[in-house]
Amino acid sequence: MDEDRVTGAAKEVGGKIKGAAGELSGDRQMQAEGKATELKGSAQSRYRQAKDTLGDAASQAKEFASDTLDRARERYPDAERAYRQGNEALSQYAKESPLVLAVMAGAIGYLLALAIHGRR
Repeated sequence: MDEDRVTGAAKEVGGKIKGAAGELSGDRQMQAEGKATELKGSAQSRYRQAKDTLGDAASQAKEFASDTLDRARERYPDAERAYRQGNEALSQYAKESPLVLAVMAGAIGYLLALAIHGRR
């Protein structure tokens, strides 16, 4: 267990105890403070759980992407070379004619938006 979960669980238990003490003594403010502390502790624990879950998901996604890239490199060994050549050619063209490239990019963007949203 990490610090956030331990601290959160401790706050949650402490809040329950304080709330119960307030209930027994009839002190509504103590009850409210206890409930607030309990909720803060619960939120802190849930925050850490969510953070751990997202970290695990990101790790799995990274592993999946790496495996997929390795398999793609095995199946299409010339793809990376073709990508680099295309990238170099496009970079050179962009340096020579940036305005033409910008107009082409805008036209492609417009056509994609038109295809996605359709005419209205």
